[in-house]
Amino acid sequence: MPLTVTPVISGLDLDGFVRLPWRLYADSPLWVPPIISQERDLVSPACHPFWKTARRELFLARREGRIVGRIAAIVDEKHNAYAGERCGAFGFFECEDDAEAAHALLDAARRWLAARGMTFMRGPLNPSTNYTCGMLVDGFEEPPAFMMPWNPPYYPTLLETWNLHKEQDLFAYRIAKSAVRLSPAMARRIALFKASDRFTCRMANKEDLAPDIRTMLDLYRKSWAQNWGFSPLSTEEAEHHVHDLRDILDPEFFVLFFHGDKPAAGMVAMPDLTLLLKRLDGRIGLMAPLHFLSCKNAFGRGYRIMLFGILPEYRLFGLPLLLLDYMLEKARKRPDLNWVEGSWVLEDNRTICDLIEDFSGRITKRYRIYRREIPSCPI
Repeated sequence: MPLTVTPVISGLDLDGFVRLPWRLYADSPLWVPPIISQERDLVSPACHPFWKTARRELFLARREGRIVGRIAAIVDEKHNAYAGERCGAFGFFECEDDAEAAHALLDAARRWLAARGMTFMRGPLNPSTNYTCGMLVDGFEEPPAFMMPWNPPYYPTLLETWNLHKEQDLFAYRIAKSAVRLSPAMARRIALFKASDRFTCRMANKEDLAPDIRTMLDLYRKSWAQNWGFSPLSTEEAEHHVHDLRDILDPEFFVLFFHGDKPAAGMVAMPDLTLLLKRLDGRIGLMAPLHFLSCKNAFGRGYRIMLFGILPEYRLFGLPLLLLDYMLEKARKRPDLNWVEGSWVLEDNRTICDLIEDFSGRITKRYRIYRREIPSCPI
């Protein structure tokens, strides 16, 4: 059947772009549906603050009118100015097991990015490292944690046969509460750091979470500034994250550490809401409160550490140990809580990888960021 790849130009096209995963994953019990309205906003420049400093083009692949794949080509001007790169990102990739369609989508994205002076492609970024990113390449048999992607095993082959190659892997570490075994030496170190009183800590303020979330995002920005792939958040993006997180955040699993009055470190773990998202199936309607009540008992079974930041000047004073110890101490007091996941973690961030492994964490999923140089590809 003939294949066409065309830009998204109408509301009907955009609806097809957003809803394609529901058909592709109809028989995939491990896929977790996002909220349709949020997905639509995230790819709409008029609705999401990310696009104030970025441009994009959305493409659909069709066979005889039926959508078989999608992709976004993205130029993040803010990231490129910060990193000194001419990176063209691709993201929101979904496709049937159809190499011709996948390669045609990637070709369309490459041509669009090349026409705007980008020198290489990186992805999947949806739309940057501050949102969901990476392609699952190992760990397909377990469901993802909250706000982490899942894709079929054939997806990496679709990209790699187009000559995309690995640039960076991201790990998902699962710490099973029942499996934590600290060495005596590690336990002594934690006890010494606690006794030093160098730092104070407190949970987030439940009555007014917004200032604490802003403090955490500022810690994240300062502590991750030199890491691979870091993309600064604009003030508007930070406010958007505050709006999205405040209603589902559990203050007990949001901790800030202070040196005197100065914020020094922080960590946020979000309850696993995958069961609720599956029940909602992309829609927040009149039945949402009933779904919430029916799933409420399952929320505390797992938490995902999604924000972790320590200012550089305090990293050698035991704060990494104190942060994880705090999180696991909270977990021990929740009899129904089974695991905590740290995701994602850069594969070359050996300090954090070793720390989590010292707390009996194991890698359960590996996500890959791919790259391909644009100059070597004829336009």
